[in-house]
Amino acid sequence: MDQNQEIISELKKLNQKIETISNNNRFFIFNTSPFKFTLFNFLGGTFHALGTLFGTLIIASALVYVFAQFNLTSSISKWIETTMSQVNWQKVVVPQNTTVQ
Repeated sequence: MDQNQEIISELKKLNQKIETISNNNRFFIFNTSPFKFTLFNFLGGTFHALGTLFGTLIIASALVYVFAQFNLTSSISKWIETTMSQVNWQKVVVPQNTTVQ
């Protein structure tokens, strides 16, 4: 049992050292060269935005291609034609007493 406790305490110490090293590296980059830190963040943001843009373009173009294969214009025009034929045009109210100025 004593040996297990020693191993656990050593592992805790190692974890603490690893945390301090990883945190120090992050601050080290910024403290040594703020310009380098800014440049890396700018480039990372730029490539992230470009990746999002190209991904969206690929998905949108794939959707446009798929919908183009369905020939939606004829089905939409048929739907509009049937909808307009169902309207009772005799009951459409037209103003009687309007004067044009």
